[in-house]
Amino acid sequence: MKSVTTDPAQAVVARPFDALLEFLGAGLNTLLDIGCGTGALSDELAQQGYCVTALDPQIGEGVLASRVRGSAHALPLADDTFDCTLLHWSLHHVPQDSMGQALDEACRVLRKGGTLCVVEPEPVGSWQVVTQDFHDETEVQALAIQALGRTLLRQPHTRRRSYYLSEDRYPDFNAFVTDMMSLAYNRYSRDDICHPRVVRAFESCAARGEYVLHQRIRMESFSMIPKAVGVSNDDR
Repeated sequence: MKSVTTDPAQAVVARPFDALLEFLGAGLNTLLDIGCGTGALSDELAQQGYCVTALDPQIGEGVLASRVRGSAHALPLADDTFDCTLLHWSLHHVPQDSMGQALDEACRVLRKGGTLCVVEPEPVGSWQVVTQDFHDETEVQALAIQALGRTLLRQPHTRRRSYYLSEDRYPDFNAFVTDMMSLAYNRYSRDDICHPRVVRAFESCAARGEYVLHQRIRMESFSMIPKAVGVSNDDR
């Protein structure tokens, strides 16, 4: 069974790594994972045979992928280095005024004909319903889309787009609170999470003795065309 679909209305639950691996496909060797966090995904990709460089401002030690400490808007890497640059759930965490520069940098380090891959959550699903009162990312997700559009106006490319549903399961509300408070980028308090509206929304996600939250994820890849060869061509 396929993990991803081109029809957002037909998106199904998939493990993020399985969906990404299916979406990337074959033909890519060197990959830069921008904003990789702990680098766990980078190591999984390296285990599958990719030559991965994991980059994050607070990068830690890893097992398989090489680690580089740096910021998305000023990559400490040479031009024309990677077959693929990946921003996996990370573009909307880049400061608003640096999103365009981060995308320009991701394109700069691509080899000729390389692929930019951007994976972003959408404000669709029970996850959005539960978190919107204290952690609504609708605005920053929209800003990420706008920044991507502006960058690609300057970059002839072909595009692919697919979707899947992420799934998070919790035994109870306390487990959900603990998970949300563990996120490094949070700007909310425990009291914000424990608001009665949030509790009610969470309880509406009960399913067979646990609580299940879904969010739709959009995956896009942009294969760059040398400017002398063609113009932008969006394959939707």
